[in-house]
Amino acid sequence: MLTFTAKITIKAGKEDEFVNTMKTVVPKVREEPGNRAYVMHRAKDNRRLFMFYEEYTDQGALDTHRQHVRELVVNLADLVDGKPQLEFFDKIA
Repeated sequence: MLTFTAKITIKAGKEDEFVNTMKTVVPKVREEPGNRAYVMHRAKDNRRLFMFYEEYTDQGALDTHRQHVRELVVNLADLVDGKPQLEFFDKIA
């Protein structure tokens, strides 16, 4: 199982566009084979900061996810401010 969080800062003024885009993307990602969790969060004290909690059965499922996002024609480069911060975790219980 691959479990990680991805923190993404969105460019000022692009927050609503990002939220609207992701509201259509999130349900589609949850249907991907091997996806066990894909949950989007927004920071309470920084409205430009978003965190995703993600779980995939294995590396192949994560690779499929990355390809699927590209196929959905989601151009996050125009919205993201800086590089996403990824943190990987071992699932214990």
